[in-house]
Amino acid sequence: MYLDKIHSFQTGVSLEISTAAIRALIEDATERERFFELVQIKRPEDIYAHLTVTVHQGADGLMKRRSRWAREIRNDILAGKAVPYERFTKLFWRDIDEEDPDGDEWHYHFASAGFAEEITGLLDKIRSAQRALRMSNDVLIRMNWDFLSKVIMPKDQPAF
Repeated sequence: MYLDKIHSFQTGVSLEISTAAIRALIEDATERERFFELVQIKRPEDIYAHLTVTVHQGADGLMKRRSRWAREIRNDILAGKAVPYERFTKLFWRDIDEEDPDGDEWHYHFASAGFAEEITGLLDKIRSAQRALRMSNDVLIRMNWDFLSKVIMPKDQPAF
């Protein structure tokens, strides 16, 4: 289990990747508040924008070791606030010959097949919520689905 669980690394860092924003999005979409946002999630990488990372322990050491890449999120991490997953992953950029225990552990856990399977499972839950909305008896939701089925989003446009 990778999501919504605290992971402790040998470097003294413990962190959690939260899906709370995805769960809230699904709930809000069923109440018509964030319908369009839920509909736009089509691929695993679309989920990353809705994940957050909270460092529970070892933030000081992590920020010292990752200082070259931490400017944007340093204060939030040190304050124990959740930061966007996509920004947090940028902390683990490194030179090819650099020793990087933090990066090694991050990539071992979150570039693994197990993490990808959990993201795929989360995408299945989103698709299930989308299907339920598509079959809704709510006239407004049905009209929105009809409209969206005819719209091609720029990222869905074929390259050729």
